[in-house]
Amino acid sequence: MFYPDSFKVSTSSDHEIQVTRDFHAPRQLVFDAFTKPDLVRRWLLGPPGWTMPVCEIDLRVGGTYRYVWRKTGVKDMGMGGIFREIVSSERLVATERFDESWYPGDALGTTVFVEEGDTTKVTITILYESKEARDTACRSGMEHGMAAGYNRLEELLSSHDGRTKMIDTPQITQTTAQLAAVIHLTIPRSEIRSAMGPGLTEVMAAVKAQGIGPAGPWFTHHLKMNPATFDFEICVPVTAPVAPVGLVKPGIFPAVTVARTSYHGDYEGLGEAWGEFKAWIAANGHSAGPDLYECYPVGPESSPNPADWCTELSQPLIA
Repeated sequence: MFYPDSFKVSTSSDHEIQVTRDFHAPRQLVFDAFTKPDLVRRWLLGPPGWTMPVCEIDLRVGGTYRYVWRKTGVKDMGMGGIFREIVSSERLVATERFDESWYPGDALGTTVFVEEGDTTKVTITILYESKEARDTACRSGMEHGMAAGYNRLEELLSSHDGRTKMIDTPQITQTTAQLAAVIHLTIPRSEIRSAMGPGLTEVMAAVKAQGIGPAGPWFTHHLKMNPATFDFEICVPVTAPVAPVGLVKPGIFPAVTVARTSYHGDYEGLGEAWGEFKAWIAANGHSAGPDLYECYPVGPESSPNPADWCTELSQPLIA
């Protein structure tokens, strides 16, 4: 285990543990790494072997957070709390309670971010309800897991080169024409999660029953970009035209020129990934068409760990 000189653990009072660590990154980037689920689940893992299948953060005063860690052969470990105070890029205060608490009572964590030149000092002060609880936490060896996570965070921050990069370097490419089985849906944005699963199940059932696929990863074709409404098609590649059944219809997608990239992580980060992708397209002198595609080669059906998920983003371009 690597312990940098700036990593310090102290007992600032009978009821407190204080942990400090310097990171070579701007304060806003470090703050993001503590508060954005797609970044948090990439470093807040403790010793090797653990994953974080649940990472939910409602970043507002009164909002909640929820973490669950998993390791093969070990019972899941979960915790959560409520945000009491938030000062963007400067300070977080939140309660802390484990599902199966290994110390008596609750705790209150205060995280302070201070920018000092080209580094950011993070100080976490955990206030326990009693000296007994504080002493139990001290004996747990919690500093080893924190040090491992912080080392991983330093690597993550370095790889971001001063800014949050969510996507691979985009490429301009030519697609080939593709037959697909398609369900077309126009639904409120709030219904997307409940509609996607049943829709995909129906398309897959039709394709497999007719023996024509799937001939590749499934994808969605978004026809119109409206913040309140999703107008899109759930698509499964096939080797021959699908016979219409239920909501399933045949579709063909012509060859087009697209900008293409990949995003790795939870689907909640797709909005920011598209924002970064669109900015790259504009900065490189391309004009985006009115529609877009998302392809899902690796998702929840392949791995329970969102860090393993891969979504391919394709934006048709206007010549």
